Amino acid sequence: MERAPDAEAALSGTAAVLCPVGTLIRAGEALAVGDGGMGRWTEKLREALTAIQFGTAPDPDGWLTRVP
Repeated sequence: MERAPDAEAALSGTAAVLCPVGTLIRAGEALAVGDGGMGRWTEKLREALTAIQFGTAPDPDGWLTRVP
């Protein structure tokens, strides 16, 4: 596998929203992803998603369902 110094990877989930991935493992070989922290694009995506979830940004795709 080739390593890019500015690479990013993230996992998404209901509670975690977006969580950075620090290491990928393929065929027993570990590959560090970036510096292991949240990258610039993952952070921007996380901010956009949480803004929609908290109602501070529009929900253009109708993802949210209000629960009384």
